[in-house]
Amino acid sequence: MKKVFVLLMLAISTIHSQSLTLEDAIDYALKHNVQIKQYEAKLTQKEYQNLEALGNFLPQINLNASYTHLNDPIVIDLDPIRQAMIQLQSKNQVEFANIYNLLQGNPQLTNEQRNFLFNQYSTQLNSLIPPFTKELKKQDYKTATLVGIQPIFTGGKLLAAKRFTSLDEKAAEVELKQIKDEVTKEVTKKYLAVVLMNDVIKIRSDVVESVKKHRDRADKMLKQGLISNHNLLRAEVALADAEKNLFEDKNKLELAYLALKNEMGMDLNETIVIDDSIIFRDFADSLDYLLNLAKNNNSILQLIELKKQQAEQKYNVERSSFLPTLAAFGKYELYPEYLSTLEPRWAVGLSLNINLFNGMRDYAKLQVADYLIEEVNALQKNVENKISLLINKSFKDVMNAREKYFRNKTTVALAVENLRLNEKRFETGLGTSLEVVDANLAFEKALLDSESSLFEYYSNLTQLYSVAGNPMNVLTILKNKEN
Repeated sequence: MKKVFVLLMLAISTIHSQSLTLEDAIDYALKHNVQIKQYEAKLTQKEYQNLEALGNFLPQINLNASYTHLNDPIVIDLDPIRQAMIQLQSKNQVEFANIYNLLQGNPQLTNEQRNFLFNQYSTQLNSLIPPFTKELKKQDYKTATLVGIQPIFTGGKLLAAKRFTSLDEKAAEVELKQIKDEVTKEVTKKYLAVVLMNDVIKIRSDVVESVKKHRDRADKMLKQGLISNHNLLRAEVALADAEKNLFEDKNKLELAYLALKNEMGMDLNETIVIDDSIIFRDFADSLDYLLNLAKNNNSILQLIELKKQQAEQKYNVERSSFLPTLAAFGKYELYPEYLSTLEPRWAVGLSLNINLFNGMRDYAKLQVADYLIEEVNALQKNVENKISLLINKSFKDVMNAREKYFRNKTTVALAVENLRLNEKRFETGLGTSLEVVDANLAFEKALLDSESSLFEYYSNLTQLYSVAGNPMNVLTILKNKEN
């Protein structure tokens, strides 16, 4: 088990000690950057909102259930009509009996006889005619109703709303791409900053070693009586300055690593190693090509185009307020035993609605939507001009840094030769320590200027392709060894 544990720890240490490439850094950042995760969650929200808008075209079916207790049952009492019918019929029967008696040659019925027959007929009819009282609703009843509504025509409002949410989803995709491009740009710049500081430290270290050798030679020559003490002191001061610069740049390297890990979404306590150097790679894309690339791929322009289309759909939504809406509806009662005689168990129908006047609010909203389209059109034109200007500026910055790098090559060659000559002169006693130190500093400055020009070149190139909408092109250029 101990051997397995040791092998596992060795494997882990080997993984952590592997050199991190720019491609690895970008891949890691695209998977772990917190801001990217935020916009991925936002995109998922927009996808579900789009699905929600699709549901507006489908029928809406609801189940409405309730239980009700009334203070008294709901009844309909028509007893006054029943009593009036009994009295009227009883009177008619009495008159029929009186007429029949007269036809038989008998005398007319007396009042006592009439009253007796009226009461007799009333009692008989009261027993024959059922009571005119009906219970419509029980005191305790429950309902369960299925209600369905299907929109048929809404003036284009539902279709415009669906298109609006689809455009909103596309806008979220473009925003996610914009954030990924921004993270790619920042990771590239911070990675190059680490590489720059690595190269600067190598240059500083070489200068420290060179000045140390010069100091040691000066010390020997002083002991031999070939030079004065001033020359040794000047070498000591130069060495101290070189070591101070090296110490400061090592601290800057640590900060550059922290900035890179923070942009990648990595734990700041993680250990990464970057063993890379800035090497010049030329690019062949023309200014016209980059302008066209930005016109098609720039995320800001894409977002404005989507916002313009959304403004058009908003206009369609407001216009639909002037058109009628038509919907089909239906209902079905699941407890028919609790329905009254006046309530149907099921019903279907059509509902038509049109607004005739609402204080001209719909007209005002339509005008707002119309001018919103004009505002977005003007914004689009303005941003296109600024993007074009930024492409031109970034392109010129790249070319300036490129020219500065090539012109500095002569300076580096001159500094190398100058250092070699001054060291020879000092060794032969013809030169001073100050001249050697100045030659070292000039050589160091030439190398640092060269590294700075390269860093500036790639930083501007990253900015250029980022504005054009494709910052990964810088990685392609860096990996193109044949270029």
